[in-house]
Amino acid sequence: MPHRVSNFFRSRSHWHDYSHSNILSDLAVDHQPLEPWENSCTESSKPRPSPPDRTRSSLNMPDSAIKRLSLTGLHSPRMASRSQSQHHPPDLSYEIESPPLVFYGVATASTGALLSGQLKINVRDDAFPINNIKMRLVLEVTRKRPFHAHCPECAKQSTDLTTWDLLESPVTLKNGLHSFPFSFLLPGHLPASMKGSLTVNHYSLRATVTPMAGEPLKHEHTLDIKRAVNPPSLPHHSTRVFPPTNITAQCDLPSIIHPIGEFKISMRLDGVVKRNPDGKTQNNWKVKRLSWRLEETQSVISPACAKHALKLGAGEDVKKGTPHQDVRTIGADEIKSGWKSDYTTPDGSVEVEFPFSIRPDSRPVCDLKTEDGTHVSHILIVEMIVADEFAPIKNPTQATPSGAARVLRMHFNIMVTERSGLGISWDEEQPPLYENVPASPPGYVADLQEPIPDYEDLSPLDTA
Repeated sequence: MPHRVSNFFRSRSHWHDYSHSNILSDLAVDHQPLEPWENSCTESSKPRPSPPDRTRSSLNMPDSAIKRLSLTGLHSPRMASRSQSQHHPPDLSYEIESPPLVFYGVATASTGALLSGQLKINVRDDAFPINNIKMRLVLEVTRKRPFHAHCPECAKQSTDLTTWDLLESPVTLKNGLHSFPFSFLLPGHLPASMKGSLTVNHYSLRATVTPMAGEPLKHEHTLDIKRAVNPPSLPHHSTRVFPPTNITAQCDLPSIIHPIGEFKISMRLDGVVKRNPDGKTQNNWKVKRLSWRLEETQSVISPACAKHALKLGAGEDVKKGTPHQDVRTIGADEIKSGWKSDYTTPDGSVEVEFPFSIRPDSRPVCDLKTEDGTHVSHILIVEMIVADEFAPIKNPTQATPSGAARVLRMHFNIMVTERSGLGISWDEEQPPLYENVPASPPGYVADLQEPIPDYEDLSPLDTA
């Protein structure tokens, strides 16, 4: 033990004077023999001797040895001066001043959406010299099933829609908040933001501030761009025929629906009664069950990057790639009652009206069609099971099942879009242009042929 203590510290002249015998004498003082009354205690009750205290008081170590044990690097004046002179980077933020970004109308007729805002830089130091400030509006398309599974260039395609250079020359910003405005008109043919099962469209503002000294500062802000199509004032009317039977279906339903809300469809079936030649009996088609479901179909084409383009072969088609399709149900229900049947007329009729909607937890994707091959569509499928029954004409309610049945299936194309609300397109909010201002009124002629009469010389008007 003494040789370990002596080898722990570095050798110094005054430390060699402190001999091993002094250390042993100090340890002997700490371990004095026990008193007689302590020896009479039982073996279990004897306290364990504590380890020798190797502090400065017991070992009488020199001051220099104790100082060698302290972590002087944590309290050095060099570290203190460095912490005091530490610079705080400025804070970057965006303030969007324009209304919510919504494309009104279909992609072929939409005028786009106006984006305007300010990039704010909050300088916390006394001064912050910078070389330039650049911003980009980026559309990033991510393929969840890329052409090559482990290629990041096949999975993501990024497009800069526009760029801004917010500084013409280097400048030094003082302490405080500084604003840099920007604006851009988003074209109406661009796709809306989406997060589907096969692809993701992501819009973002990306700013880069390059200081004169240090690393560039970057900040990103996500933009949520939607598309809203106003529904028509009248519902969509459709007629379906089901040969070889005489059943025809007249359907009235909305052609445009929204992710949130409930919508109704009304149907009328004609030709559900067939009179037999004997004139005493008839066959009725009775509705047993009605079900509907709303399906969403997502189709994408995953293009290949420059490294993997050779695997596709020769061709100039920009849409060339690997196609993928995903079909899922975003709403469904089954109805077993609630319709009105009339079998007393020669043709008979069945009338039914039921609601349909999108399931809240389905996270639907609005209808979309882009130039790169991405297509999202929705179909409403209505199925009706009808059973054939035999009944007398005088009493149609006393029907006997014949055992025959059919499934009447109908498909309707439905467009899913966001609600437009009270918003209008940006071009309808702007003031009139110069060419829209009407002609000014005629000016007064300087040289009049007749002098203007005085007020007293005017003739009074007829009181009648």
